[in-house]
Amino acid sequence: MKPTTTIDRLSYCEGTHLFWAEHHTGQDSRGYQILSRISTKYQPGPFYAGWESLDETARDVFRAWCAKESVPCQYDTIRYLLSDKVDLDDPCVDYLLDVYGSDTVENTGLINYEQSDFVNLDMCYTRDLIEFYNQNEADLLAWVDQACEAFGYTSRLQLLEGETIESPDDMATALVNAGMTYLARELWELVQP
Repeated sequence: MKPTTTIDRLSYCEGTHLFWAEHHTGQDSRGYQILSRISTKYQPGPFYAGWESLDETARDVFRAWCAKESVPCQYDTIRYLLSDKVDLDDPCVDYLLDVYGSDTVENTGLINYEQSDFVNLDMCYTRDLIEFYNQNEADLLAWVDQACEAFGYTSRLQLLEGETIESPDDMATALVNAGMTYLARELWELVQP
């Protein structure tokens, strides 16, 4: 005999309604028919706020629909989890979210920052590091300063102690590595359950 799972009817309706409201492909689609049937039994209340209003069972129903329809669950992505915790307009944050934003916490490469750094994981070419520094200097240096404060350093040079710096370009690449590594580790901490 097959084991059965009991799901609260309201949670099922809430999860299904949100999924098909976001993913139907027009009035003649199967998804729109399902949404219409659910809508006869369930209408969101005045304080409904989408995903944030769903209980965990309704979220699991939404995820089950995602799996069945081969659609990624955007609400489990790093980008969504960080959307209200970081400044998405910051170009440094934006760079890392372009790389890791569509990952889920279970499969994100951000975990590699526990053992490695930005140069080894994401940007290994000196030319790219220098270009990144030149385009994002102010925002990057803000992250470098936060790293200095977090580690108890009194200057950026102290943060770069041990680096081989023979030219201004070496300094720029080291600052990019330090700032972006710190930021990636902070993002990883923010998405931990």
